[in-house]
Amino acid sequence: MGSYDKTRWYPLLALLMLVIGGQAFATEGGVRLSQSVEGVVSTGAEKGEMELDQADVDELQELVVSGSRIEATAQRSSAAHPAGDHLSIFDAHSVISRDDDDDGYYHRLKVVFDADTSGEEVWVYARLYLSLEGGPWNHYFTTDVFPVSGYVSDDEYEVVTRLLDGYPSGYYDVLIELYDADYDLLEVNYGPYEDGDLAVLPLEDYYRDDYGGGGATGMFMLMLGLLAVARRYAKMFYERCFSTRV
Repeated sequence: MGSYDKTRWYPLLALLMLVIGGQAFATEGGVRLSQSVEGVVSTGAEKGEMELDQADVDELQELVVSGSRIEATAQRSSAAHPAGDHLSIFDAHSVISRDDDDDGYYHRLKVVFDADTSGEEVWVYARLYLSLEGGPWNHYFTTDVFPVSGYVSDDEYEVVTRLLDGYPSGYYDVLIELYDADYDLLEVNYGPYEDGDLAVLPLEDYYRDDYGGGGATGMFMLMLGLLAVARRYAKMFYERCFSTRV
C-alpha cells in the first residue's frame, strides 16, 4: 500500500478558500458587473434568465455615491442640439424583479422607453444611468443603434439588466440619455424628474441578494460544487490506498 499524500487535498482547500474569499470580495465594492439584453418590445422576443445567462458581462468602474447629480446632468446637456422637438421620449417605465432573499431589494431591472421624432426616421441610441439615493449618475449600459420614426407607439425599446456586483442595497433612480446616432449628439435627458416610474427603485446586486443576504440558491450551488470536488478526491484517495498493484 502506498503512503497517503496529504498534498492531494490542497486543491480542495484552495477552492474553498477562493470561494469564501470571492464572496467576501463581492460584498466589499470594487468594479461594477452586470449583464444586459435589449430589443424592441413589439418583437415579442423573451428576455429572461437564459438570455441573461448568455449575455456578456459588462465591467465598469466603481459606483460613485457622493457628489452632485445635477452638475453631471448639466454638463452632458450642454452637448445637445438647441432646444426643439426633433427627438423626444414620450414615456418610460421600469420593472424590478428577483428578490431571492426576500429583503425588499431586487437585482433585476427592466427599463422600457418610447422614443419619438417629429421628422423622418432617425437612428438613435441610448445610454442608461443609475444614481444611488441622490448621488451622481453612473453609466451602466449603452444600447445598440435602432430606428425611431414618427409618434408610433409600437416601437418601445427595452433593456433588461441583471446587477451582478458593485451595487449596494439602496434606492436608485434611472436616467435615459437619447442620442442622435448620425451626429453622435445628446438630444434628450429623461429621468426621475420627468417620470416617477424611474425613481426610488429598491435594488441591490446579485451577490448581496443571493450570498450577502443569506439567499439559499447561492449556498446550494456552492455546496454542490464542493461536493463534486470532494467526491473526486475521495475516489483518488480510495484508489491510491486500496487498489492492488501488480
